[in-house]
Amino acid sequence: MEIKQVHKLLSGGILTFPISIVLAFLARIFYGISIYEYESWLVFGIQTGIAFLLLRINYEYQIIKKRTFLPAAFFMLFTASNPVLYSNKEGSVSALIMCLCLVLAFKSYHHSKSQLNSFNIALLLTVGSVCCWRPLLLFIPLFWIGFKWFRSLNIRTFFASILGILTVYLFLYAWSLFNNDLNFFYGKIPYDKTMFLVKLIELQWYDWIVVAFFICLLILSAIEIFVLGLSEKIRTTFFFKFLYLLVVALFVFTCFFDSMVNDIQTIIYLSIAFISGFYFAINESKLATYLLIFTILFFAVSYVVR
Repeated sequence: MEIKQVHKLLSGGILTFPISIVLAFLARIFYGISIYEYESWLVFGIQTGIAFLLLRINYEYQIIKKRTFLPAAFFMLFTASNPVLYSNKEGSVSALIMCLCLVLAFKSYHHSKSQLNSFNIALLLTVGSVCCWRPLLLFIPLFWIGFKWFRSLNIRTFFASILGILTVYLFLYAWSLFNNDLNFFYGKIPYDKTMFLVKLIELQWYDWIVVAFFICLLILSAIEIFVLGLSEKIRTTFFFKFLYLLVVALFVFTCFFDSMVNDIQTIIYLSIAFISGFYFAINESKLATYLLIFTILFFAVSYVVR
């Protein structure tokens, strides 16, 4: 089989995504996850749902000009290679919320009347912060930057975002007054001394190798998108610019707040999966195809080592 056919089979083959789901399922079985460990399988279902959302984003907004299932397949590959995430419900729900917010944000491109999308993004992140993972609220300013890049930030969308935050906390405050227990309200405010306690990241040697590999993928993808991909739509460029902003912010969180590492990894994986999926789908050179094969083998070995 010629190398071009291998690239076409891996990047555009209709079985790529289903096979990645099956392999992710088998990875959990071989790791020892019992069929009765419902929380772990719930996490698997959420992660599969995120992968389908990545497919929808690409299909709806035509980010990648050709048919490919690589972003979704890469996300399943990355999460399957890291058993730490098999039972991390908070991280998976947070990633799902972030993915839904990405759909709303990209839908707002060049639409000045995007108040509803801005409101819904703030509402989702605030509800996620209250019910699941508190630092989610900190990502709202990132979406303000994204709205600025997408040419949809104005006074109306900004205050719609603020209203989305206030809607949740006013409801909690009213509920607390009704139950005569303001401690319930104060307990939901995202302030915790331990949450913002600076502690440098502590990873195993194999985790550092994975981080270095991700950085290499991001650099290669950045060259393809921002230097060589001059023919790409402006919307596509801003799309990936925002994903890179998200990845950088998440890396900063993981480096300085060690307690957040496991919760953040799933969100990082969905961002890098889309970025690297674009790179391998667009670049059909022999070097890129060999690197694609190596990437798959690399994360298979990473799973074994872990």
